[in-house]
Amino acid sequence: MRLLFLLGCLLALARPIPARAQARPDSVLQQPAAGGTLMTFAAERNRLDQRGLTVLGGWAVSNLLGSGIAASQTEGSAHYFHQMNLGWGAINLALAEAGYLGARRAAHAPTPNRADNVRAQLRTENIYLFNAGLDVAYLATGVYLLEKGRNPTAPGSSDQWRGYGHSLLLQGGFLLLFDGFQFATHHRHGTQALYPLLSHVSIGPGAVALVLPLGATRRHPIPSLPLQ
Repeated sequence: MRLLFLLGCLLALARPIPARAQARPDSVLQQPAAGGTLMTFAAERNRLDQRGLTVLGGWAVSNLLGSGIAASQTEGSAHYFHQMNLGWGAINLALAEAGYLGARRAAHAPTPNRADNVRAQLRTENIYLFNAGLDVAYLATGVYLLEKGRNPTAPGSSDQWRGYGHSLLLQGGFLLLFDGFQFATHHRHGTQALYPLLSHVSIGPGAVALVLPLGATRRHPIPSLPLQ
């Protein structure tokens, strides 16, 4: 079932990695008083990404080494289990390496303004949430393949269905834990370090406005500034 194996590889390739927002020092939203804090926040976000991608790379290498040895020494469903793990390992290693190098480059130019930090933070959190949705799809596909492997009338080899199904359950389970942890870590980081800096910033569709409290019950926002 090479087609099924290739399908699993394509599903893994659909996983996006966190993108990096480029710094714009001339932005009208940049404030020198908070610049150092925002640059520190951006640097820490990159550090969290690098740490997570290192874990993903380690998982990929363990799959390549362990299943690379076991695939030639096993038969039946175990052989196909390790065969699928090899494909996942190669793809995850490529994604982890590309993401890690991107985070290293971004670390040399941390973003010092609020608008870019907000965009980068929301993009990062949304990507991990999207990936978690894909992970659930991997788990569901694994369950489906196992059930198909138990069906004696199903076309194809039952060993292949079971081997690929177990692999998808393993990979999907790990990735769901990984993406969930990364999302929680980034969200906590944003809640503690970035969002308090935005207490006087109102974010709307395509614009950011600075709100200046002039009284106990009245607020007079200055004209909103476009994000683009």
